[in-house]
Amino acid sequence: MSGSVIVGYDGSEGSQMALRWAAAAAKDRGRTLEIITTWSMPAADLGIGASSTLQQELIDELRDEAQAANDAGAQIAADMGVNAVGELVAGRTAAALVKRSEGAEMVVVGSHGAGGLTGFLLGSVSRQVAAHAKCPTVVVRPPVADMDGIVVGVDGSEHSLKALEWAFEQASFSGLPLHVVHSWEIPPTWSMVEVPSYEPEVLIRDYGNTELRETSEAMAGFRENFPDVKVRQEVMKGSPVKALVKASENAALLVVGSRGLGGFKGLLLGSVSHAVVHKAGCTVAVVP
Repeated sequence: MSGSVIVGYDGSEGSQMALRWAAAAAKDRGRTLEIITTWSMPAADLGIGASSTLQQELIDELRDEAQAANDAGAQIAADMGVNAVGELVAGRTAAALVKRSEGAEMVVVGSHGAGGLTGFLLGSVSRQVAAHAKCPTVVVRPPVADMDGIVVGVDGSEHSLKALEWAFEQASFSGLPLHVVHSWEIPPTWSMVEVPSYEPEVLIRDYGNTELRETSEAMAGFRENFPDVKVRQEVMKGSPVKALVKASENAALLVVGSRGLGGFKGLLLGSVSHAVVHKAGCTVAVVP
């Protein structure tokens, strides 16, 4: 990709974290940062007797507030030494960001925006963008203490290999170590076939060795292309969601593919990516 880094900004605390993350990424990658701020008329009815003048005044006020937020975001980026441009868009935030994701380097959003309800694990905008964007989406959460590099989940699928490549790239740009996690479970079809002629422990061990070999083979080319990245590989038996959420507790970033081996093409996000975007303890990148 050769496009800009896109960030949604509304002046909220969550969007400020997203802006700073996006600005750092744009600077590392030598990309332009595009700061998108949206505005729209409220759903509330102004009343049958509301004049066109009153409506126009409200429109002007909303646009001015959005412009002030966009200008403030551009100033933050400038203070960080990033080449940034601001844009005001009338309409829904998620739709605006998804539209601009075509050909972009990445889209960055906060886990909650100005309208976010703290009781929800993920805001509606971040959820929609992660599901529909055409480029990697980064959902920024508050950093944790003692952050220990980047975690990426792999399962051998096409989407997870794209996630692995993106994770290597991000690790190289950021100078952070990379922790590759391949968690596997016993295929459910095993319960439908004949009992194996050798001990289940041996069967599980052999299956695990196969998973380890496949992961190592997938990583070989990326290790060669990114020799500066320090890599730790871990293959374990168990739930991928639990393994990745656990690994995210002290990570700076968790990277997953939008769908895995079990993904249905009709679904916009696979079950694992959907779960970790909601439950992870750190910033999450979803790679389509």
